[in-house]
Amino acid sequence: MQWPAPPSVSLRARLDRALSGGTTAEQTWAYRALRVWLAGKLLPLPPVRRIQVPDPWRKEALSLEERIVVQWPPERLPKDLEINGQSLSGLRGNTFRFTGEVRFGESCSFRMLQGSVQAGRVGRGWNLRWTTTPDAWLAAATAGELGSDAPFEARRALAAVLKRWLAEHPHGNHPDGSFCPLTHCAVVRGEADEDTKREVVLAPNLTLDARWAFFCGSKGGVSLSPCEVWGSGPLGSEKVEPVAGDRWLNWNRTFTAAQVRLLKGSVRPGVKPGQKGLMLGRSGPYPVEGLRLAAGRAFGWTAWPSNACEGEVDAQGQLLLRGHGWGHNVGLCLATAISQARQGAKAEAILITAFGPGAVQ
Repeated sequence: MQWPAPPSVSLRARLDRALSGGTTAEQTWAYRALRVWLAGKLLPLPPVRRIQVPDPWRKEALSLEERIVVQWPPERLPKDLEINGQSLSGLRGNTFRFTGEVRFGESCSFRMLQGSVQAGRVGRGWNLRWTTTPDAWLAAATAGELGSDAPFEARRALAAVLKRWLAEHPHGNHPDGSFCPLTHCAVVRGEADEDTKREVVLAPNLTLDARWAFFCGSKGGVSLSPCEVWGSGPLGSEKVEPVAGDRWLNWNRTFTAAQVRLLKGSVRPGVKPGQKGLMLGRSGPYPVEGLRLAAGRAFGWTAWPSNACEGEVDAQGQLLLRGHGWGHNVGLCLATAISQARQGAKAEAILITAFGPGAVQ
């Protein structure tokens, strides 16, 4: 067999790039080009449309200790995902990779991510994996949880808690080693601004046990301990003052008899020593944390706002619930942190209020 004449140097380089690190569409093009070349036909072929920067995405660019992977589930992304000005839906292939400054279309809830991004088809939707550094994740989570207008010292305080929490989860908070951009891990709404990135570097060092480095949106003036919520960990909690104007200071909810039956079927009765429980009629007690999460999954995450609550089932089987705060009511209260920072408190003082004397180095 006589080999055909070799392709041009530039075409060979392009084939090498496509085969070693290109998208699915580019690799398909490369294999087609090789078959055409082996058949002795003319090259080059019509160019395939590229949608990534020239450098291929390299997983090994960051070591396991130096990288964070954040994964967006399909329900949090638009069906027509647009990246770097092009819609992925109309392109061939199932996986697309990008590096550097990656920009998203207006239908996405965030605009830009810096680092390595992989988009993969899932049914008719997409999932997205962002590989970045711990500092970049800390900044993005701080901005995502507090918002862009939060005071400087409140950001330093939250960054300190997130940094300590990360020490307990160095290999991710999900079985696949990833973090999610939701409250289960920490809210991420895209790349943080440069100010927040600098504030993360200036965050104080917490001395508390990394297992209990928690925060919540609002305590509504009622602080709970880890043991009260999860049935393990410290029993005591620091007193917290109500924040004027806090929308979660007091709340009331009513669950129908059918909803109560669903909650009973979703949560097993029985609480651990020291854990906060609630009777549902004659059955129980049920762990409040379990009821809150079950209600959130079934009826929406504002259905049962917090763990600091009391309630009773009436003669019609309805659950009448009264409570304070937003979240689990453990650790740093973000509403309090913002209020204290606006009054001139430093991050160190905010953290001592949340976790007690000796919490900061």
